[in-house]
Amino acid sequence: MAVIDFLPDRLNNPPVVWKGFTSGEFLLAAIAGVIAGVPLAVPLAVVPFIGWLAFPTCMLLMPLIVVFLGGGWIARYKRGKPENYIWQRLEEIRCRARLSRSMVLDSRAWEVKRTRAVTRGGER
Repeated sequence: MAVIDFLPDRLNNPPVVWKGFTSGEFLLAAIAGVIAGVPLAVPLAVVPFIGWLAFPTCMLLMPLIVVFLGGGWIARYKRGKPENYIWQRLEEIRCRARLSRSMVLDSRAWEVKRTRAVTRGGER
């Protein structure tokens, strides 16, 4: 029987696109940057001669900043963890916020409901 000496572990894993992001994580960071750009644009919108142009400008510049600065952080955060760790963490956050019910988060020790300590051999 033939033995395969080399089995690639990471054959089906998503490739790293840029600065530690996979394509899905890159898109998630870009969307977070767009959302973070809106509150930043609100005070700039009242500045004379800027007005409504602050919204598209901030919504286009913030994803660049988030992806550029977040790349190093995400690479350090993911080091030594499973491939889908980020997505599991996000799903856990959604479940704790009661936006999803896909994970079981309630963990308790087994409850025996004894009122007194039980020792071995029937001794007290």
